[in-house]
Order: sequence, then C-alpha cells, then structure tokens
Amino acid sequence: MTYATISEISRRWQVDRATARIALKEANIVPSIFHASPRYRWEDILRKIENVSEEAHLDVNIEERLLCTNELADRLGVTAQTVRNYGRAGRLHTVKITDRTIRYMMAPMRKCESAVKTDDTHQM
Repeated sequence: MTYATISEISRRWQVDRATARIALKEANIVPSIFHASPRYRWEDILRKIENVSEEAHLDVNIEERLLCTNELADRLGVTAQTVRNYGRAGRLHTVKITDRTIRYMMAPMRKCESAVKTDDTHQM
C-alpha cells in the first residue's frame, strides 16, 4: 500500500496544493495516522476521485500526470471542445477533481489515440 503527499497529488493532477486538499476533503479521504506529515492512500485517491476500478489499480502509473483539456486536444489533434464533448459522452476517462477542475487519464486514452490515428471509432 503506497501513500502520497499533497505535493505528489497536486503534481499528478496539475493543480495547486489548495485545490488538491479541497478535492481530498470533498471525497472524504483522510490522511494516514501512521505518518507524521499528512499522507493519503493512493488506493483511496484512485477509487474515490479518479474513478479507477479495483482491478485496474495495479495498471495505473501514479507517476504519470493527468492531462488538462488543452493538452489532450493537442495530443489528439482535435479542439478542446471536442475533448469536453467526448468526456461528457463517456468516450474519455475524465477525472473530476473539483466542480471546475477536470483532468483526463492517459492510460485509457491510448486506445482513443489509436482509434483517431486509424479512423476506426469502434476501437474506443
């Protein structure tokens, strides 16, 4: 079981530490009692905030940053609005950090990128 500091979480999500604290508080994720400085279980973060299934926890690279809308749009060669539309439609794995902060997880995106490159939307 691994733990993360606020700095590590905010780096992954590309947000400031205050936003990370707010997200953790809203998700009712409490710090570990075993550490002197606040540390949070990655399992709780992945399950409650990033909506990763229990089976997929091991496949997630916690060192990999989540992408904001514009970064993902640049990588896919589409507009930011298209990324938002795909997220709302469930075609992308969105991570709602706060009401105004949404990020996209890259691991599920690899399938989407291959579909865009091959123009085969059935791969998504």
